[in-house]
Amino acid sequence: MRIGVRGKIFVVSVLLVLTVVAVSGAYLERVLRQWTQERIETELLNLAQMVRVMVEREGTVEPARIDPLADRVGDPKSGRVTVIDEGGQVIGDSNFDVPDLAGLESHRERPEVVAALAGGQGIARRYSMSLGTDMLYVALPFDGPGGRGIVRVARPLSEVEAAVGRLRLALMIAGAIGLVGAVVMSAFASHFLSRTLRSLVQDARQMAEGGEVRPLAIASQDEIGGLAGSINRLADELESTVATLAAERSRFEAVLESMDEAVIALDQHQHLTMVNRAAVALLSLSVGGGSTLRERIRIPALHELVERALDGQAGRGEFEIPEPTPRRIMAYASPLRNATGAVVVMHDVTEIRRLETIRRDFVANVSHELRTPVSIIRANAETLLDGALERPDIARRFLDAVLRNADRLAALVGDLLEISRIEAGTYELNSDAVQVAPIVERIVDSVENLAQDKKISVINEVAEGTVVWADPAALEQILLNLVDNAVKYTQEGGSIVVASRPAGEGTVRLEVRDNGPGIAAKHRTRIFERFYRVDPGRSREVGGTGLGLAIVKHLVEAMDGHVGVDAVAPRGSAFWLSLPSNG
Repeated sequence: MRIGVRGKIFVVSVLLVLTVVAVSGAYLERVLRQWTQERIETELLNLAQMVRVMVEREGTVEPARIDPLADRVGDPKSGRVTVIDEGGQVIGDSNFDVPDLAGLESHRERPEVVAALAGGQGIARRYSMSLGTDMLYVALPFDGPGGRGIVRVARPLSEVEAAVGRLRLALMIAGAIGLVGAVVMSAFASHFLSRTLRSLVQDARQMAEGGEVRPLAIASQDEIGGLAGSINRLADELESTVATLAAERSRFEAVLESMDEAVIALDQHQHLTMVNRAAVALLSLSVGGGSTLRERIRIPALHELVERALDGQAGRGEFEIPEPTPRRIMAYASPLRNATGAVVVMHDVTEIRRLETIRRDFVANVSHELRTPVSIIRANAETLLDGALERPDIARRFLDAVLRNADRLAALVGDLLEISRIEAGTYELNSDAVQVAPIVERIVDSVENLAQDKKISVINEVAEGTVVWADPAALEQILLNLVDNAVKYTQEGGSIVVASRPAGEGTVRLEVRDNGPGIAAKHRTRIFERFYRVDPGRSREVGGTGLGLAIVKHLVEAMDGHVGVDAVAPRGSAFWLSLPSNG
């Protein structure tokens, strides 16, 4: 059973009063008993001395003379008087007549008699078999003309017990009165004290439960008032600490939510305790689906990384996320310093790895593309120096090859410089409203000779008045590159169509369609990469640096447009670009 403060104060007060009454009563009883007994001993000693003098004056130890003497002196109030001869036989007793004395047993071995014979005085407290009560005995030796013996005086201890009983009754009455007073006073004290404490407890509980924090009323300057002041200071410090922690938590959450890196935190049982927005998007986490990492994310490499971190070993690793979109993830896991758990930071390195692959391919392709014309130029130059220069019939052929490869090398370097400027943002574009039809007409005219040689028809279906927001020179370079590629890769007797059509609000779509061999689906996503060739042998046969479509893509995107390629039924390809129709 739970006891409140008021009950505890009441119980403590009652127990305190009872303890004081019991201890004081026991002490007073012992003192009174000792004092009364000492007083009776003194009275009995005086009486014994008087009887000794009287017995010695009698000059005889005859019972007929001694017993009347004992009867005169002894009485229930002053005490029982007994005279014993040297052999232990009673020769006088105030409680017995002379004929009865002979039937009394020898008193020589009584403690007080033994002590008196040995030391001149004997005092004993014991139970009297002849009288049936506790007695206090005082014995003195005598030595008269008639003989020697012991004078013994005794008094019942009922007087002591009666006095102690009266004291005990008085103490009980006083204790009862004190107990009633203590109960009343403790009831009032506990009521007022517990009321103040209940108010403090209620206000403190409201603070702890997050309610309105208001200063506690300090009603007094005693310990309770000091307690209220301490609680007020504690509340102020707690409120300040909570506000600081809340601000830190808000900043921490804001930082986490604004991070592009995915962050997850786990406890020692691999339960997810924190997941930021980037982690939800990267790992495609849903609200349900389990609470542990293994239940929600089925990536063995990540599990191994987390298990090492939970064992206290930080580490990093890279793994694939196959669904819903294949991505390459780099993760770093480290154990928490002041708690059991781990935190994992993940980066999406898919684009970085793709760019690294492109870079490696670019370096390899550039090396290959440069090696071919340089090797040809070197070989032809060496041949000319070795004597072919002296033979005009073959010297011209070698010089033509040198010139062609030098032009090819210059075009490759020029395209590389141009694409580098576009990627670096140093390629100057002056966008304006541009009429598309006149540009297409000029392009058709520029490829007319090549098209006629292959019996290819180039048709301009761009509607008059079609306007796009673009750089005129860049747009002409883009369309020329697309049309020139179409003429190069379309077989004899084919056709090429340049067309335009609206593609949504504020956008125009320009297309270059051909009925050539077409491009397989696996190549369409990479056709605009640098040096990527669908058919490397035929590409080098028809010429080109392998950078034309990459330049097209970068120029279109620099003008806020999009570029792509689609298949044309039954065969052929449609290269398209969409540009804004106004600024």
